[in-house]
Amino acid sequence: MQETKERFFLFIEKLEDKLKEFADAAIPELIELNNADTDEFKRKYHLVKSGVLGQLEIIIKKAREVYEDKITYFPYPEGKNSAFYQFRNDCQNRLSELEELDRAYRTKIEDTFQEDYEIKYQKILDEYAIIQNKFKCSQCGSPVVIDKLYFTTTYISCASCGTRNTFEPSTQAKMLEHLGRDLAEQRTKHLLKAYEEIPGKMQELYLKGHKMKLSLIHEKDKNIIQQKNIQIQEIEKAHKELEEKSPQLYQKYLRAMFDEWNKINPDMQQEHEKFYNRLLIDHKIH
Repeated sequence: MQETKERFFLFIEKLEDKLKEFADAAIPELIELNNADTDEFKRKYHLVKSGVLGQLEIIIKKAREVYEDKITYFPYPEGKNSAFYQFRNDCQNRLSELEELDRAYRTKIEDTFQEDYEIKYQKILDEYAIIQNKFKCSQCGSPVVIDKLYFTTTYISCASCGTRNTFEPSTQAKMLEHLGRDLAEQRTKHLLKAYEEIPGKMQELYLKGHKMKLSLIHEKDKNIIQQKNIQIQEIEKAHKELEEKSPQLYQKYLRAMFDEWNKINPDMQQEHEKFYNRLLIDHKIH
């Protein structure tokens, strides 16, 4: 078992090095490609990014296949159950470290796509500042003030003659509602990240507690057993606190994101709030 464990650890170490080398080289290339890609939908960038993520998946898949073949189905002698469980647990923890590294690099790779929605939003505001006092009545030619930022076709009455004038927003202004959500999410992504980190932290605590419980199987020293049981209780308490904190963090993110969205496009606030409440119900947050 020890020899197989050492070989497996060495194998995982080589995969880690391969993953790091590949991802570290790919990330700056993706950033450069994202900045240089003039296509509105960034098709070339997304194609390359998909290929990079696919290569990471191949590495992780290979590690899991070897674990399944060499560790899960390792032919251990009769009466060596506890030794096998410890052997399997150690190898599982080592595999988990590789998977955690993979998740960290995937996050970095996803973060290479940074479209600056603030710039797009500012262009809409600048355009509005130019046109708000230049619109004229189609009947009498009197100025018709565009009193707010419209993103749909709107009928505005002339104060002088009462004629209803059709105001047609620009193509970019019509994207305000869609852009508004993207911008709101961009402004609050740090809150979403805090929420998304919870499962990983919970998994780390679970593995730490599980490993400590396994270490007690053959422990005879009562003081050590007592100390470890206290540590296990603390770990389980921290795990429960994270579990309870998770929905609170998600609601905090949602509320902040929708507040930003409402500021960007206040005309849609009522619809936004309905959407917000549906999301709370979907996530069983009350």
